[in-house]
Parts: sequence; structure tokens; C-alpha cells
Amino acid sequence: MQITLLTVGKFKDACYRDAAQNYIKRLKHYVAYDEIEVREERGGKNARVSDIIEKEGHRLLSALHPDATVVALGPSGKLCRSEALAKRLTNLRVQRKSRLVFLIGGPFGLASRVLLRADWHLSLSPMTFPHELARVILLEQLYRAFTIIRGENYHK
Repeated sequence: MQITLLTVGKFKDACYRDAAQNYIKRLKHYVAYDEIEVREERGGKNARVSDIIEKEGHRLLSALHPDATVVALGPSGKLCRSEALAKRLTNLRVQRKSRLVFLIGGPFGLASRVLLRADWHLSLSPMTFPHELARVILLEQLYRAFTIIRGENYHK
């Protein structure tokens, strides 16, 4: 299985980047992993949020492999326990789904056409997080899920 994290924007804060790299290093022991960062749209004073979301959405959709199973992260997604995520990943492997892409949008969220392309909508929490922190939380949860699948001691 190949897991890709497809995000709008780059890390701006080194502490988040370092934390993410730590979990990426751990995660790569279990699964092939890569990241694609598309450019965040910089709106001027008169920019419309809808235009920004659509431009970022176009970039995200252009970066998706047609065969990918897509998971959109956002506040309207379903909350999921770590064990349920592990079970979902196991089921995807059984179904021979080889490409799994997690999407994290920009500050204004994901375009509706991106949400329509998603096979699954996931929420990390009912709380709002900076997108950089959401990336770290997702990576930790993916790592945790694979340790659950393998029956390792990380998840207690």
C-alpha cells in the first residue's frame, strides 16, 4: 500500500515539521509513504474565498492518481477511533486498494468538487487545529494504526 499525504501549503513552523518527520520515519517501517504539497493560493485584499478554494481544489485534483482511494480531512468528516482506522486500513489492503491519499486543504477548507471526489470524509476532532498540527496528528494516527495492525506495544 502507498499512502500519500496531499496538502495545500508547506510547513512554516519547524517544530511541526520536525514532529512530522519523526512520524514519517516511523511510518515508513510499515508502508510506502510520500507527500505532495500544492501551492497555497495567496488572495489579495479583494480576493473571494470561493475563488481561492476553487484554485486550490484544482491543484489538489490535478495531483490525484485516478485509481487513488481518497480521504478528505475536515470538520464535516466522521470521527474515528484509532482501532477503527486500523481496521479500515486493513480492509483497504484486503480489497487490494494500493493507493491511499489523505487530503488536507488550505485555511478555507476543501472545494466541494474535491469533497465529491473523496471516498471517505474523516475528522480528527470536533476542535479546530492549525493545518500543520493536523498533519502531525494524522501521521501519528497512521503510525498508531499500523502498530495496532501488527499487535505492537505503542498503542495502549
